[in-house]
Amino acid sequence: MEISYIGKCLLISEKGKKILIIGDLHLGYEEVLNQGGVFVTRKMFDEMIDYFNEVFDKIGKMDKIILLGDVKHNFGGILKQEWNDVLELIDYLSEKIEKEGEIVIVKGNHDTILAPILKRREGIKLVDYFIFEEIGFLHGDKDFKEIYDKKIKYWILGHGHPAVKIREGVKTEKYKCFLEGKFKGKKVFVVPSFFEYNDGCDPRDSNLGMAWNFDFMKFRVEVVGENLEVLDFGELGKLR
Repeated sequence: MEISYIGKCLLISEKGKKILIIGDLHLGYEEVLNQGGVFVTRKMFDEMIDYFNEVFDKIGKMDKIILLGDVKHNFGGILKQEWNDVLELIDYLSEKIEKEGEIVIVKGNHDTILAPILKRREGIKLVDYFIFEEIGFLHGDKDFKEIYDKKIKYWILGHGHPAVKIREGVKTEKYKCFLEGKFKGKKVFVVPSFFEYNDGCDPRDSNLGMAWNFDFMKFRVEVVGENLEVLDFGELGKLR
C-alpha cells in the first residue's frame, strides 16, 4: 500500500485502487455564524472547490472518495446552506470518480441529521465506519470493535483537527498537520480538517477529543504547506 499527502488530503493506492480521503468539512459554518450575529461573507464553498480543483488536477479521477465525517456543521437541524453545499459537493465529487467508483461518508458527531440530504442523491454510502482491505476509516470520536481485527493494519481518522504551533524567534504560527503514529499494533493517521476557517488544535495544548488515548508526543508531524506541499517535521515531542 502506498500513502501520499496531497495538501490537506490523503491519497492511498491499494491493489490498483486509488482512494482520496478528506477530513472534516463543516459545511454551513458561515450560516451558523450569521445566525449568531457574526457576519461573514459566504466564500468558503467556492474556496473549497478551488482547492479541490488543484488536488484533482494533480491526481486525476479516483476509485473511491471517503469523507471522514462532520460534513455539515449544525447539530440540531439542516440549514439552507447545508442543503445546498452538501448536494453541490456530492455532485462535484461524483464527477471525480471512475465509472464504477463510489463516495463513502463516515458519519461524524456533527452529522446526526445528514441522511435526509443524501437521500436526494443515489449511491452515496453513509456508515459509522468503513473497512477496505487492511484499512479502517473512522471519524475518530467513537471506537468500534471491528477495527481491531488482525487483518486491519491501518486506521485513518478525522475529528481531531490536528495542527501544530511552530516558533521562529518571538514569532509563533499554527499550521494544519497530519499526525502519524502507532497504537495497539496499528499504523494510525489523523487527518487535518479540510475546513479552512479554523487551523485546528495543537495536541501539546489541547485534547483532540479522540476515542483513544494516543501518545501524540511520539507521533510524526506532517505539516500542510502551500501548493499542496506537505513537510515532515519529525516527532511532535521533539518540536519546539
